[in-house]
Amino acid sequence: MSASAGLGKLKKAAKELRAQWEETHGVWHDDISRRFEEDLVIPLMARLEKVELTLSHMGAVLQRMHRDCE
Repeated sequence: MSASAGLGKLKKAAKELRAQWEETHGVWHDDISRRFEEDLVIPLMARLEKVELTLSHMGAVLQRMHRDCE
């Protein structure tokens, strides 16, 4: 799988996760849900953003390498 294909899958999964959390958060809003969001959802989303940026950069680097080797 190419970096761009992996990035596309990751972005799709992250988008689905955000949508599902928003739906869940609309009906689950007690102390436990707030802790769940603070401890798990927010850190996970931040990590996903970093991974997306890294994969994007890696894809660009791999494309340049491929072009340079032709």
